[in-house]
Amino acid sequence: MSEISKRYALLVGIDLYLNDGSRGFSSHRRLSLHNLRGCVNDIDAINKFLQHEYQFQDITILTSSFPSHDNEDCANMRPIESPEHLPTFANIKAKFDAIYEHAVAGDFFFFHYSGHGARLERQKNSPMRNTLFDPSLITVDFCCGQPAVRGWQLNQWLRRLNEKGVQVVITLDSCYSGGSWRSTGDYTSFRTPIDWSLVPNLPVDDQAAETFNETTERASRDAKLETSWSINPESFTVMTACGIKDRAAERIVDGKIHGAFTWELLDYLKNTGGKGAAGGGNNLTYRTIMDQLNMRLKGQNQYPQVYGRDRLLFFRSSEPFSAAVLTVQLQDNNVVIPAGRAHGVNVGSEFVLFSEMPNHTLSVDEVDEFWSSVAISDRLLPLLEQHHYTVILSRWNLGEETLQVYVDPAFGSDFRNYLQTQLQDWISSPIEVLESVENRNDVLRLERLGDGEVKIRGPAWLTGSDDPVRPLELRNDNMNSIGVEAAVALAHLARFQQILLLGSQRSRDPLPFNVRIKSVTGVPISTRFPLNQKFRYTFENKSNEELHVTIVVFSPEFSIEQLYPPRDSPQSIGRGQKKSFNFSMALPSGPEWTQKIICRTHRQDIVRTLVTRGKRVSWKSLELPNIWDAGQTELCRKPSFLRGDPLGSEPAAIEWWAYDEQIITGSAEST
Repeated sequence: MSEISKRYALLVGIDLYLNDGSRGFSSHRRLSLHNLRGCVNDIDAINKFLQHEYQFQDITILTSSFPSHDNEDCANMRPIESPEHLPTFANIKAKFDAIYEHAVAGDFFFFHYSGHGARLERQKNSPMRNTLFDPSLITVDFCCGQPAVRGWQLNQWLRRLNEKGVQVVITLDSCYSGGSWRSTGDYTSFRTPIDWSLVPNLPVDDQAAETFNETTERASRDAKLETSWSINPESFTVMTACGIKDRAAERIVDGKIHGAFTWELLDYLKNTGGKGAAGGGNNLTYRTIMDQLNMRLKGQNQYPQVYGRDRLLFFRSSEPFSAAVLTVQLQDNNVVIPAGRAHGVNVGSEFVLFSEMPNHTLSVDEVDEFWSSVAISDRLLPLLEQHHYTVILSRWNLGEETLQVYVDPAFGSDFRNYLQTQLQDWISSPIEVLESVENRNDVLRLERLGDGEVKIRGPAWLTGSDDPVRPLELRNDNMNSIGVEAAVALAHLARFQQILLLGSQRSRDPLPFNVRIKSVTGVPISTRFPLNQKFRYTFENKSNEELHVTIVVFSPEFSIEQLYPPRDSPQSIGRGQKKSFNFSMALPSGPEWTQKIICRTHRQDIVRTLVTRGKRVSWKSLELPNIWDAGQTELCRKPSFLRGDPLGSEPAAIEWWAYDEQIITGSAEST
């Protein structure tokens, strides 16, 4: 049965742009837009995909097509569509309004745009107060003096749907800034207008602008970026064809031109587990999809992006959490994995091929700082290719450390043996289950209380106090079930501890950077703050070389989540440059029972800044879910794709640093 009640789609594609000379530049030069070729083909392909794979019940199409491809450059040409089916501002807005009126909570809405994107002079009602530009989607009659769809307007329309309880997903095969174009071998077709200076607004532009009403987002994680409402919405998902400075290419397939992003997206979904309602659902997240699209398009220097709810399964409403998917390389007969000692990978760590039945194990036999390798047999080579050279970490290895767990004698010897077996499903390094600890406080402890409840305790430096680990409920009359659940939580804590201690392996050279974290009101983080407090993070590169930066957060719920940047690859910051962003600390969402026992006072979050010099390194494989979700390892795999130099040409000297700051919140509710 489908998770979604009804599926709506609005598809917009513009090949032929109209122009009656109504717009011009301040220099009195007439504004003109060159026509495109593959946008309507994109819409046709998406329409067929949505109907065949996902049984969309209500698909609205607005396109502007050439009457004949023989005379595409003729002046005064009119599209074949009737006026009510053209992608004008009025028609697009009317379709959004109609869908809003009919959609109800639980429905799904998908919006796709193929056409020109540009930066326009901001309007008086624009909320983009810190810029002169509004990123915009250019409508078919924009050059006839009609309004474009501003990014903030699009966001407002989408938020209305989301606030009504409608799930929203957007794909944009265009770019908001200059320098992005779509090209094939014999022509170049820009999806950003050529040689545009700032286009002055007309009165109609301000008349079309609605009053901006900013809404408050409900916090869904303990650390979150302050979202940019135009390109990084928290409440819905946006997939774009490329980054701000990348090229969005076109491709000829079977004699037809398509956007490379749109074509690769559909091709991947059709051929790899992306079956919709007709195929029983899929196990692909938006991040996983972006991983594969980046692989497919990197030869064209085009890197698609995903923003917002990127951890959801594609066209579904669930957001399971699991190990990161790593894209490997094949060198001779060795699988080279982009994770090494700095990621907590050791000899004996085990990976499996990313598939619905991950039963092919790869045991690491060589480890470097940022990569590891596995000798692979000829039998597994075709399977690796079949699964798109992707693997997941299936069993952690703690290196020379032995995991020691004290088990209350009240459980009995049979339970201890069973627990050890269950722990070995998660950890490949030595495990020792202890019957006594004699006042030791440096081991994990499993205790059985008189009422049948089971508690886990750990070293105070790890768990934050001498109290039992929370929020965690282990209560079951079946001892085997208790053993399974306890093993999951204990292994999770062991991995959390391992990653927390990885910072000690960093370079011993002086830090080539400064990090400052203050509240947005300027108060240093040495004090305690209320929940939902907003902070300002600033990174300054003091070195003479480019640094690559990633920020992760260790939470009191034993999750590890990348806070910045909101993509898998790190943020590169040039010498002498600074980078700042805002974020907030709030209670994580979870099952209802967790909200009753979750830590609300003296919450200690660790903000770790990971910096490399000499190589861009992805740290996504460090991520862990909240401890109550630790057993969710079956479905969703989050990608950790890093574009850059192949491992064989890795620089000889790579330095890395880890810098931790602690933030304490929970003294009072924020105001």
